[in-house]
Amino acid sequence: MIPSTAVHALESDRDQPALIEADEVELDFGSGQRIYRGNVSIKQGTIRIIADELELFYQGEQLEKAIARGNPAVFRQRPDQKPHDVIGQSKIIELDEINNIVTFIDQATIRQGRDTISGETIVYDMARDKMKVRGQTRTTKAPEQPKVGSSQSPATLVTSGSDRPRIVLQPRSKETSATTVASTGSPGAKDTSTATHSNSLQTATFRAAYVVEGGALMYGVRSQASPSIGALNAGDPAKVITSSDGWSKVNVTRGVRVWIYGRYVSGQGPTGIVSGDNVRLRSAPSTGPDSVVVGKLMNGARVRILEVSNNWKMISPPVGFDVWMPSLRLRLLQNVNDTWSTTWQNNLNDDEK
Repeated sequence: MIPSTAVHALESDRDQPALIEADEVELDFGSGQRIYRGNVSIKQGTIRIIADELELFYQGEQLEKAIARGNPAVFRQRPDQKPHDVIGQSKIIELDEINNIVTFIDQATIRQGRDTISGETIVYDMARDKMKVRGQTRTTKAPEQPKVGSSQSPATLVTSGSDRPRIVLQPRSKETSATTVASTGSPGAKDTSTATHSNSLQTATFRAAYVVEGGALMYGVRSQASPSIGALNAGDPAKVITSSDGWSKVNVTRGVRVWIYGRYVSGQGPTGIVSGDNVRLRSAPSTGPDSVVVGKLMNGARVRILEVSNNWKMISPPVGFDVWMPSLRLRLLQNVNDTWSTTWQNNLNDDEK
C-alpha cells in the first residue's frame, strides 16, 4: 500500500484536497499522466471513489481529467443541502475536473434515496445536480415500501422499448412538497442557495464604505492566515455585501490580484476573455497546498492580464468579484452619497466603465 497522496480534484468538495490510496502508482512526468492500480480508494470531502485503476491527466500543474475503472468502479457524493448521497457505479467513471462533471460508462447505475436510474451511459453534472441518461435502459426497482392492498413499488425505472430512457420517480409526501414550495417558490424551481459559494458575478444590495487610514489587505477566505490577494489604500471606496464575525465581504474597483490557469483566458494583455464555466481562481500560480481557491469566473468574463508565469496568468477580475477583509478596516456610510459614487466611478477600470 503506497502512502496517501494529496491532489486537488473535484464544488465545495473539489476545493478540498483528495487522498488517494493504491497498491502501486506509475508517474509519467513528461506527459503529466499518473496511474494508480490495485484497491484504489479516493476520499475528497463527501466524495468517495473505489476502483481497480485510476488515471489522472495533468496539463502543467492543473488536473484536467480522471478516469476510474473497476468491476464496477463506485462513486459516492453528498450534494449540498441534499438528504441522501448520490451513489453511482459503472465499468468506467470519467471525472471532468474543469467542468465538474462525472460520466458513468458501461452498465451505469445511479441511486439517490429510493430513486434509481440505469443506462449504458449516465452524465452527472455535480455543479447543477442534474443527470442525463443515454443508451438502452434496464428495469430496476427501489426498495419497496408496501402498503395494505398494494403490491406496487413506489418507484420504477421502466423500459420503453427504445434507446430512450423513461424514468418514473417516487412521489413526494405532501409535507415534503409543501416544504419545497416554501423554500424555492415553486415545486419545480431550481435551488440556487449555494450559488454565492462559486463567487460568480452577481448583483447584490450593499452598503457604501471607505477604507480607513493604513489601508487594507484583501483575502479570498475569512482568515488573515491565508494568502492576501491584494491591497487597498486609505480612502478607496468599497461595496460591503455582508458582514459577520469581524469580516466583511466586499466588492472593489481595483487592487485584486489572482491567478488563473493560462489556457482558460485568451490574450497576453492588457485585456483577456475567460473561456470555460466555473474556472477557478487561485492565490498563487499552482494547485499546491499553499495555493488557495479564491473564487470562480464564468465563460466570457473580461479580465485584466497583469503578469504571465509559465502556464499561469495573474489577472484583475471584473468589478463584482467578492473578496474578504477585516471589518475594522472599513468605515461604513449611512447612505450612498454623491461623493462616494463619484469616487467609485472614477476608480473603475477602463473596461468596467
